[in-house]
Amino acid sequence: MGTAAETSYPAFLHTFSLALYGIAIITSLLFRRKGRLRQVAFWCAAAGFGGQLLQLVLRWRASGHLPVTGLFETQHFLALWVTGSALYFYLRYRAAPLLPSASALAVAALILASRGPRAIVPLTPAIDTPLFLIHVATSFAAYGLFGVAALTGILRLTGSKIAPGTGDRRILDECLYIGYILFTWCMIAGSLWAYLAWGSYWTWKIKNLWSWILWFYYSGVIHVRRRGGWQGWPVALLAIAGFGLVLFTYLGLGLLFKTSHPLL
Repeated sequence: MGTAAETSYPAFLHTFSLALYGIAIITSLLFRRKGRLRQVAFWCAAAGFGGQLLQLVLRWRASGHLPVTGLFETQHFLALWVTGSALYFYLRYRAAPLLPSASALAVAALILASRGPRAIVPLTPAIDTPLFLIHVATSFAAYGLFGVAALTGILRLTGSKIAPGTGDRRILDECLYIGYILFTWCMIAGSLWAYLAWGSYWTWKIKNLWSWILWFYYSGVIHVRRRGGWQGWPVALLAIAGFGLVLFTYLGLGLLFKTSHPLL
């Protein structure tokens, strides 16, 4: 358990990041046709990302493990990956229209995070293993990329141009392919972790079942991604529906059912 000083900083940084993401949304909408002023939104989002990153480091130092064991911490980790991915695509592809939507998703995640307990708690022996870090880090990295893929799909369906040239397609491709690779590693690490903790690579628990359904779904998306009939709006819809499945698997199951999964 962290000291009072250690736990007070994350409380401030939570509000700090939430406020800066809100400012990024407003400035993006106000200055979307003014290049230099629009950069204010980028720096606000970058500062919010920095605040989240600092909070992660402080909580990691206080707990001794990657802080992703409850609603507050996992929602922060999801927002961190969503915003970090959007900032990367802004720098690489000049994808400015992606910033306000990514910031809005981060705001929603942090507001939901506010409903969770903020206490720093130790890991139980069953999950105190390096595989826990690999499993959870890769899963939320994948969730963040799938979230950005969904935002890209929404923007494409509304006719918005996200990036110059072929940037729109490349952003969607990178989110889907890299997210799929990371989620595959998540599933492998999770199976090994389950074997070491419970003596079985697989159980018919609802969280495990829906995680595999999610993996098979994105396997299908990757399979049809380059087929002619799936180009354009069909793959955009698949990306949006996929993130809906992510949210149900990650949040819906924990809120609607009793599970033994440690993240919720």
